[in-house]
Amino acid sequence: MSETIIVVLVFAVLLGLEWRFRLRSVRLGTALLAVLVWVYAQPNPTRAARRALDTPPAERVTEIRGNRLSEYAIGVRTMERAAGEDAMMFDTERLLSVGVLFWLACSPVFRRAHAASATEPVSSRGRNGLASGLTSA
Repeated sequence: MSETIIVVLVFAVLLGLEWRFRLRSVRLGTALLAVLVWVYAQPNPTRAARRALDTPPAERVTEIRGNRLSEYAIGVRTMERAAGEDAMMFDTERLLSVGVLFWLACSPVFRRAHAASATEPVSSRGRNGLASGLTSA
C-alpha cells in the first residue's frame, strides 16, 4: 500500500511539472517511468509458480464442488489460483501507469484547446454584438 502511495505522489508531481512548465525531458521521463511501472506490475508466471509450490498442503485446492481432485488437478488448480492472485497483486499500479500514459497522450490536445480559447481576440463590439455604449432599437 505504501508503495502505491509513493508511486501516486511521484506521478502527481511529475505530471504537475510537465503540465505547468511543458518540459520535454519531464514528459519523456514520466512516460518512461510509467512504462517501467507497467512492465514491473505485469503478472509473472514464475512468481506465481513459486507461490504455488510454497503453498502448504492444507491450503491447496483439493476439491471443486465437493469432488476430490487428482494430484495433477490439485497442482493445476493451485497454480491457477496463484496466477490469479499474482495478476491482482499490482493491479492498482498497472491502472495508474496506463492512466498516466493516457494523460500524456491527451494533454497536448487539452493545452491547445485551452490556449485557443485564451487567445481568442475580443472584438470592438460588446458581448452581445452591439457597439459599446449603444443599445438596440
